[in-house]
Amino acid sequence: MKKEGVKSKVISSDKLQIENKTIFVDLKENEGGKFLQIAEISNDRRSTVVIPHSGLAVFLGAIQKIAGQ
Repeated sequence: MKKEGVKSKVISSDKLQIENKTIFVDLKENEGGKFLQIAEISNDRRSTVVIPHSGLAVFLGAIQKIAGQ
């Protein structure tokens, strides 16, 4: 959801260290609304996934389903 020149406000943030990866989980807000941003840094490469706030319950359900296996 990042656009050039659009500032995002961090509402909540967490940093995870898992094996050789650093994962940042941020709840952010901009003029388009709230969203979850998950960024991974591994071997000096950064990958980012953005989930709109409206999809968080569905995303969490999928994570819980996978974690329960």
